Order: sequence, then C-alpha cells, then structure tokens
Amino acid sequence: MKNHDCIFCKIINKEIPSKVIFENEYLLVIEDISPKAPVHYLVMPKKHIINLMHIEESDSQIMWELLREVKKLSQDLDDPKAFNLISNNGEGAGQSVNHFHFHFLAGKNLYGGDFKL
Repeated sequence: MKNHDCIFCKIINKEIPSKVIFENEYLLVIEDISPKAPVHYLVMPKKHIINLMHIEESDSQIMWELLREVKKLSQDLDDPKAFNLISNNGEGAGQSVNHFHFHFLAGKNLYGGDFKL
C-alpha cells in the first residue's frame, strides 16, 4: 500500500532519487539528505505506515526486517554498539514525513553536546 502524496513512497517507487544503502521486499534504507551525524540513514518500510501508532499485528514481519537490518547496519560501524535509533511519532514529536521510519545515527556522540532525549 502506497500513498501517492508521500515523499518516502515516491523515493521507494524510485520517482525521487536517493542514495540507497540497502533494499529488500520489505524495506528501504537511504542516506539522510540532511545528516545530523557522520552516519545518518533513514530505515523505512515499503508499506505506507503513518507512524508507530499505526503498526498492526500483520506488520510483524516488516518490523522484524527493520530491526534485523538495523543490527546489520551497526556491524559496519567502528563501534557496533554505539548508535542511536530514533523515531518521531506525530507532529508534536517532530515527525515531518507521515511515513514511519527510523533515523539510524552513528559516528558521533549525540549526548556530548546539548542534545538530550
């Protein structure tokens, strides 16, 4: 299921170019065009899911694939245990694209400065 107005669905459909890091039938991993860390990927399902609140039990395989890929991405890091995985859910939490995704950030200690969660 795709949303024709969604920028991430357009990226998934190859209507908008992106630097693909990984792709399979369930998900797409791309480089963020405005990185906040030396490694900043967007990990998104190919199925249009608005945010975590819209995940259904039938999406369990998609979620497993997303988390499995995050683990694989971490293995390519200098320190495979040092990364951040962030998902903004809803406009009030900073979600600007209504297509569920994780921000995978690594290579910088985000908590060394003013960043706090």
